[in-house]
Amino acid sequence: SAARKISTVGEVVNLMAVDAQRCADFAPFMHFLWAAPITIIVAMYFLWQIVGVSMLAGLAVMIIVIPFNGFTANKIKKLQTKQMKYKDERVKIINEIMSGIKVLKLYAWEPSFKDYILKIRDKELKQLRASALWGASISFFWLSSSFLVSFATFGMFVLIDERNVLTAEIAFVATALFNVMRIPIIILPMSIQLLLQFLVSVKRINKFMNADELDLGSVSHDKSRK
Repeated sequence: SAARKISTVGEVVNLMAVDAQRCADFAPFMHFLWAAPITIIVAMYFLWQIVGVSMLAGLAVMIIVIPFNGFTANKIKKLQTKQMKYKDERVKIINEIMSGIKVLKLYAWEPSFKDYILKIRDKELKQLRASALWGASISFFWLSSSFLVSFATFGMFVLIDERNVLTAEIAFVATALFNVMRIPIIILPMSIQLLLQFLVSVKRINKFMNADELDLGSVSHDKSRK
C-alpha cells in the first residue's frame, strides 16, 4: 500500500507507541480546556462584587500572561513536530542497521553508523530540551499568575481609595476565590500542552491512515464477470 511506501517500520512503531498514547493522554484533560476558563471567569465575577474596580488590576495581569502562553504554546508545537521527525529518522536507521547487521559487522561499519545515530539523537535531544524549557516557562507564569493577580488586586484596592480597608472578611473571601482559580490555572497550561501534542500526533496518524491503499491505475475490473 502507499502507506507502507511512505512510512518506515520505525515510523509505524512510533505511531503505535507514542502518537496513539498521546491521544489517550489528552482524553482526561479535554474538558478542562473549556471548564477551566469558565471557572476562572465566574471567580472573577464574584471578586468584582467584593473588591470592585480593583479587579481590573488582576485582570490586566492575566491579559498580559495569556498572550505569552499562546506564543509559547505555538513554539512548543513546532519543536515537538521537529523532534518527532528526528525520532522517526533515528528509529528508521536503527531498523535498517538491525536488518543488515551482518554486513555492518563484515565491513566494520559500526563506529560510522554509531556516530550518525548519535548526531540524529543530539538533534532530537536539542528539540526536547528546548520544548522542556518553553514548557517550564508556561508552568512558571501560570503558577505565579495567581499570586500576581491577588497582589495587584489587593494593592489596587487599598491605593485606589483611602476609605477602602482590606478587612479580614474581604481578604479571606477574595483569597478563597483566588484558590478556586488556582487549580484551573495550574491544569489549563498542562491541558494546552497535551492538546498540542494531540494535534501533532493526530496529524501524523491521519497522514498514515488516509494514505491510498493501492494504485487504482494498476487494477482492472471485468464488468462482464460477476
